[in-house]
Amino acid sequence: MKIFKHIVLLFSAAMLSGCSEIDNSAVFYETEISETETVCETTEEYNPITEIKLSFLGDCTLATQMGQDYEGSFNWYAENYPAEYFFEKTYPYVCDDDFTIANCENVFTDSALSEREKGYTPAFWFRSPTKNAEIFPAGNIEVVSVANNHTEDYGEQGMKDTIDAIEETGCLKWGNSEKDVILEKDGVKIGLVCDTIWGDWDTEKIIQRIENLNNSTDIQIVFFHGGEEAVHTEETWKKEACHKMADAGADLIVGGHPHVLQPLETYNNVHIVYSIGNFCFGGNRSPENRTVVYQETFKFNRDTKQIVSNQENIIPFYVFTGNTNNFQPAPVEDPDTSQKISDFMYRKTSSLF
Repeated sequence: MKIFKHIVLLFSAAMLSGCSEIDNSAVFYETEISETETVCETTEEYNPITEIKLSFLGDCTLATQMGQDYEGSFNWYAENYPAEYFFEKTYPYVCDDDFTIANCENVFTDSALSEREKGYTPAFWFRSPTKNAEIFPAGNIEVVSVANNHTEDYGEQGMKDTIDAIEETGCLKWGNSEKDVILEKDGVKIGLVCDTIWGDWDTEKIIQRIENLNNSTDIQIVFFHGGEEAVHTEETWKKEACHKMADAGADLIVGGHPHVLQPLETYNNVHIVYSIGNFCFGGNRSPENRTVVYQETFKFNRDTKQIVSNQENIIPFYVFTGNTNNFQPAPVEDPDTSQKISDFMYRKTSSLF
């Protein structure tokens, strides 16, 4: 029962015929009114569908060959620009997703470590100070893969320093050939396998990891690193390997390492991106200047434990703007260039240029 004060204002207007004067009187009084309280409850209609949006970025080398910091190098930029600079123009495209995932292809260390012997030429060793790991979360990146051919450029200690730097950001999850990444939204679990792939043995290992995740997660994704560099078409063996991963239960497969784009394929309703190329790439001043932000949105039914839909989205980007690498990827605004990149990714043309 609820009691409240009710204020009433009465106007009494006495109007007599033939009289020109109006007598207005106002009377204020309070009353206590008892009223049964009515509670209006609104309930949202139950929706078992969870939508999960993921963004993938290509090879991110936040470092310079052997840690050099000459003017115009990535390490020089990192000393002279804020951490937010590098993904500043990417941020608007990934800030509303659920998870942004990138490949971290360098060593973070503050120690004077020796380069690991590679036994081939040309060879490259990429490193930068540990503080540069903060560049990833500054760009809204939540997950990085360290499964590639450069995070061991400075041996086991270099890898340890890199992982320590990533963890010290407090914002990043990481995965490699021995560690899966588990992401979660609304109770829906996504298992992310990060690994290298150079042949059949690697394929079988990844398949085993996918099958293990099938028992503990709802959506399984592979983010791999491998294949031949500087070619725009996937090799037959890599295509067969990705098909096997999809057959084993992978719901999305995204690749890197060639440093250039390779097209998208849909195989048994599984999207496979064979290479998403470079992204924020400190490896040299003139990398091939075409890349994409690849996004996939899953709709998952929590009741039936099934994927209802998976929708891809390709956003054409430049690796850099200007005459040489400024280490700040930017969206392609020219409609013709954007269309060429999109057509290439969907196999409507064999040329990016």
